[in-house]
Amino acid sequence: MKIYGTTTSPFVRRVRVVAHELGEPIELADTATPEGLAELKRISPIHKVPVAMIDGAPLFDSRAIIQRLGWPADARDPNLVNAIDAAMDSVIQLFYLRRDGVAIDGTPYAVRQLARADAIFAWLGTQVRGETFIGRLGLAEISLICALDWMDFRQTYPTERAAAVEPIRAAWQDRASLAATRPHT
Repeated sequence: MKIYGTTTSPFVRRVRVVAHELGEPIELADTATPEGLAELKRISPIHKVPVAMIDGAPLFDSRAIIQRLGWPADARDPNLVNAIDAAMDSVIQLFYLRRDGVAIDGTPYAVRQLARADAIFAWLGTQVRGETFIGRLGLAEISLICALDWMDFRQTYPTERAAAVEPIRAAWQDRASLAATRPHT
């Protein structure tokens, strides 16, 4: 399977973690290069990573790709991954605005986005119990770890504010699939 994306994207990383866990080889087409970005735009009308090419057809979205890889569906609360993705959406928007030179720090928009992430991580902290988190490596744990690692890597959100969910990252950080895919420069 060919995946279009970058090694630093938390959404691409979650696909790479799952592929590693399942022993599924993937070829990564780097969209950080001008050629890779042009190819992504050619195959995807949404211009968003990851995209998987399967039997000559593109498949958009990390969750759809993970499902196609055969990762077992999680019967636990589906709101966990939705909440993690919502926190990522808020923080990613701030990241791109800053990267594009927009002075957003302290603006009402930025304050709202950070408050949203804070509220989500506080709620997730209430969900850390038994099999909900830490009991086994599921998509919620993978998504959370990929999000926190990306936020630290890009310095987009002070993850010490997400201390309630830090035990999840600590419990799994040395697992081969997570260690091998951790973002770096």
